[in-house]
Amino acid sequence: MTAQTNSYDLPVTQIMLKDVPTVAPDVSVKDAAAKMEKGDFDSLIVVDGVTAVGIVTEKDIVQKVAAEGFDPSKVLIEDIMSSPLITIRSDSTVRLATEAMRTYKVRKIVVMDENEHLVGLVTSFELAKWCSAQNNYSDPAMNALAELKPGEGPYE
Repeated sequence: MTAQTNSYDLPVTQIMLKDVPTVAPDVSVKDAAAKMEKGDFDSLIVVDGVTAVGIVTEKDIVQKVAAEGFDPSKVLIEDIMSSPLITIRSDSTVRLATEAMRTYKVRKIVVMDENEHLVGLVTSFELAKWCSAQNNYSDPAMNALAELKPGEGPYE
């Protein structure tokens, strides 16, 4: 096995986002969209207490609210969120995360601890950044997918 093959056996906790943007299910779409705009998030994990119960994305807001002509101040997140979540355990590997994302055709997968509490988020963006680093930033296409900015990777 090569070093790169072994690197996919790295714990997912090494590449996941730990500061996951969340929203409660009873929040209006308007307020959630404002939070997404302010934080530059393209999605929010829906959390009821300590339990992650769904995900809401920009696409959900566009397709399920704006395109249908609904008032975003009168629609709740729980009415448009995608559920159930696709999740993996925090002791899973990067390989398992990529396989789950491919199998379920999702770009985000929620990471849960042994008590089923939200601990992180793996996104296709995080995977692209990790893959770029694994290849010493030698692949311009992967770097573009990772949206590397000056000061990151080889652009210092």
